[in-house]
Amino acid sequence: MSPFAFLIASPFFAVGAAVAHADVWSTAVASERPISYYEASAGADAVSGSWSAYGGLTAALLGDIRDDGWRVRTSGGYGRYRYARPAFDPFSKRLIWPEFRGEMLFADAMIGYKHTFGRLIVKAYAGLTEEQHLIRPHAPSLLAFDDENAVQGSRRGFKGALETWLDFGNWGFAQIDASWSAPFEAYGSRARLGFRLDATWSAGVEASVFGNLNHDHGRAGAFVRAEWAWGEASVSAGADGDAKDVQGAFGSLGLLLRF
Repeated sequence: MSPFAFLIASPFFAVGAAVAHADVWSTAVASERPISYYEASAGADAVSGSWSAYGGLTAALLGDIRDDGWRVRTSGGYGRYRYARPAFDPFSKRLIWPEFRGEMLFADAMIGYKHTFGRLIVKAYAGLTEEQHLIRPHAPSLLAFDDENAVQGSRRGFKGALETWLDFGNWGFAQIDASWSAPFEAYGSRARLGFRLDATWSAGVEASVFGNLNHDHGRAGAFVRAEWAWGEASVSAGADGDAKDVQGAFGSLGLLLRF
């Protein structure tokens, strides 16, 4: 089990885990798409020892949400995780591994801009985030609190995010999203390479890295994605671990609706 399972449903997560930001549509889908001013997103992520869920709303300040221009985004999420760390027991004079349980909440408010460079779409966001981690011992333990865990308590500060989408035409696309926040120096990045199966369905591979003051993690897996004129959904799964070894499997899902 990892010392700390970082939970975020950030433009990623969060990365988690997260919804693909598909602004390039096939001809068949584009001909049916309605004008939309908002994007509502929701998702969930689970890995050995932790789970999280998130939701958000993005609004275009002028025109269609798919058009270039300014936009505002609010999002929030909740998660639970557990971890164990070594500690010396002075009574038994041996090394023990007390277990802790954590709860995480976050809320973001950001402003951003979208610009299209031919087949490349770039979105940049900046704003404020507040994140809270509450750590408790799992059971009556020698350690009443984890004084070695730097990621606990409530903090607020700057958050930035960058989202990119490169369309390869009828056969596929590439996507890279990244974010960083100041409160616990949390970061996340995910890359996807997708192949279109038809006008609605696509599948591909993905990899991500994420972490904070306590720990760094990575993932590798595959995803399946569906898109419609009014939204999209994706499901992904694969292996989760750190620089030492694979520590378990992850699964995530995301949904985005335009209206």
